[in-house]
Amino acid sequence: MSKTNRTSFRLPSPRGSFRVWQRNITIFRKYWKTIMFPNLFEPLLYLAALGLGLGAFIQEGGIDGRSYVQYIAPGLLASNAMFAASFESTFNTFVKLKIDRIYDAIITTPVNAEDVVAGEYLWAGTRAALYGTGFLAVLTILGIAFDEPLIVSFWALLIPPMLLVIGIMFSVMGTLFTSLIERIDLYAYYFTLVVTPLFLFSGIFFPVEDFPAPVPQVAWFTPLYHAVNVCRELATGPSPAVLVDVAWILIFTAALALLPIRFMRRRLIS
Repeated sequence: MSKTNRTSFRLPSPRGSFRVWQRNITIFRKYWKTIMFPNLFEPLLYLAALGLGLGAFIQEGGIDGRSYVQYIAPGLLASNAMFAASFESTFNTFVKLKIDRIYDAIITTPVNAEDVVAGEYLWAGTRAALYGTGFLAVLTILGIAFDEPLIVSFWALLIPPMLLVIGIMFSVMGTLFTSLIERIDLYAYYFTLVVTPLFLFSGIFFPVEDFPAPVPQVAWFTPLYHAVNVCRELATGPSPAVLVDVAWILIFTAALALLPIRFMRRRLIS
């Protein structure tokens, strides 16, 4: 690697980022069967325990004219993408950065530090899309089997690419935290103070708009809230308002994406 590339920041190159993504997908292909099962099973537990259990106590008519199971299923798609991308960009990234020193080996090749981080963004988004698409297929099959469609719109075909974008967004957030910490046990703060509140208060299980102020206003500025809205709209038939949610996700991701790249680059070349 040239001295210039080591000392000056540059934007990630598509070729270098693709090579990092390609390395990850090659490894994933060997273990995908054992890796994917827990990520499909966990949201099914929420769907069964809350959708069927708690849903039995929801008054007839459900929420917004949908049964409770139909209401929470698309939201669980978005949260599944969040968890997949978050774990990939936190624990897995930390291991490759600090323990296995995989990134140190990669940047001795023509692939630069910026390419490493961008490639990891793309891989975390891909992993989120894969898990989410698998869960989407399960939801479709369950809806047919129990004669209660959980996905009722052909617009749902756009959910997998949207899950890719959502995964990249949460990968940026997770990588930012990873770039700032020195110990792996500090992830307890990230998942307790960031991921869990997002999971509970982003409209997956109940409309946050029914809460008193300022809860709805605060929720609007959180990333999972918009991801849930997009998945729910695509699953049931979107309105023009979904474009605001998509725009928020894209702007938030673009605004934040360069920070982890700069911080991670500083750690990798120090």
